[in-house]
Amino acid sequence: MNHIEVKYIKTCYDYYEYYWVIDDEPITVYLDRNNTGSLSAFGSLLGLLPAWSGELIWQWENDFIWEMADSREELNVPVLVCEDDCDLSCIVIVAHIRKEKNAVYWDRIGVLDKSNINAQDYGQSGILCLEAYTDEDWEKYGDNIALEEYGSSEYWKWVSENSYEEHIRRLRNYFKPYMQNGQNMEWIWETGWQFEREEYEIMTERYREIAINRER
Repeated sequence: MNHIEVKYIKTCYDYYEYYWVIDDEPITVYLDRNNTGSLSAFGSLLGLLPAWSGELIWQWENDFIWEMADSREELNVPVLVCEDDCDLSCIVIVAHIRKEKNAVYWDRIGVLDKSNINAQDYGQSGILCLEAYTDEDWEKYGDNIALEEYGSSEYWKWVSENSYEEHIRRLRNYFKPYMQNGQNMEWIWETGWQFEREEYEIMTERYREIAINRER
């Protein structure tokens, strides 16, 4: 079994950040060591921002990432993002995570390729994505915004007043399945990491505490 924990570590920019430490090495060191392919154009990766830290600029992105981190599904989950943009618009490093009763596996690490994102499809995957509606959604929105035309003044008025709801829906309905499509992933290396479930949950709760404290 590999060992995983959270430690407060000085970055290459001389400030400190909470990083996953796996078998006594920060995840950024592993990543920088395997810095090949498209990532090599970015130079050092030692200062990337942990995606679970609660420090992304948009609250809907922080919440979306935690939904994925907590999920029982086998998923590609964001773990590091660009430290300059602090959101999902630039570099997104993901781990392929699967959970079993007594163990959690990070099988591989990769970078998300956004070149296949369709901006119009993404834009229409929020409140207007009717196939994702629940009965509660139909009751709440069925006689108003649900049937509004994309791009209309009423639509944009609703989005401006409900930006969190719109963007979290776009992430759930479009960005999540996009990340799970192997054609949109550039895998960097096969880690084969295997963690004891109890130790992994301790690490997860530590990160959750960090994220909650930073939201306050």
